[in-house]
Amino acid sequence: MGIDNWAVDKTGDTAAEVQGSGKSPGFKSAKKIVADTLHHVAGVVAGKTANQDASSGIARYGKQASEWMDQSSEYVRKFDYKQEDARVREYVRQSPGRSLLIAGAVGLIIGAIWRRR
Repeated sequence: MGIDNWAVDKTGDTAAEVQGSGKSPGFKSAKKIVADTLHHVAGVVAGKTANQDASSGIARYGKQASEWMDQSSEYVRKFDYKQEDARVREYVRQSPGRSLLIAGAVGLIIGAIWRRR
C-alpha cells in the first residue's frame, strides 16, 4: 500500500514526510477532537447545573462531572502515546506471566460479551 503526498495538516507536511518523522497526524487530530469535545461538554454540563439549586444533589453531581470532564480533556491533551507505549513494553518485559494472564482475562471478557450479542 503506497502513500501519496497529500497534505495531512495545516503545517504543510506530506504523508510521506510525516510517516518518516514518527509523527501521527491522525492521532493528534483525534486527540484534539476528543479533548475539545470533553471541554465543550464540561461547559454545557456546568451551565445546565448552574441553573439548579446549589444545595441540590443534581447541582453537586453536575459540577463534579463537569470538573472531571475538564480534567479528562487536559489529560487527553497532554497524553504522550510514545511514553505510555514504552511504559507498557517495560511492564511486559518485567512481568511476562502477569501480562499474559491479563491479556487472557481481557480476551475472555470480550469474547463473552461478543457471544451475547
